[in-house]
Amino acid sequence: MSELIPLGIRLDKKMVEELNQIADEEHLDRTAIIRKLIASAIENYKKDMVMRKYEQGKISISKAAEDTGLTVGEIEEYMVRKGYRSKYSTGDLERELELLKV
Repeated sequence: MSELIPLGIRLDKKMVEELNQIADEEHLDRTAIIRKLIASAIENYKKDMVMRKYEQGKISISKAAEDTGLTVGEIEEYMVRKGYRSKYSTGDLERELELLKV
């Protein structure tokens, strides 16, 4: 396991109550739940960030997959679940197929 560093944080009462409820449901202590939720949030943040970069044409789909530690298929699946729609049209496909007929 990696080194754990203590971190002080202030949360509003409602959030603490929700964390306690989740901890009870998961049969874990609150600290473990907080670590689990933060890890999930970081992972989703990274996926969303590479998705934006991909949509802007700044990185390739393979670079997006590499940066998130996923396969190309997994990052594509994530993007579809998040509502991404490809700009690649059937016309684009037809033009590329014509180029291959050399």
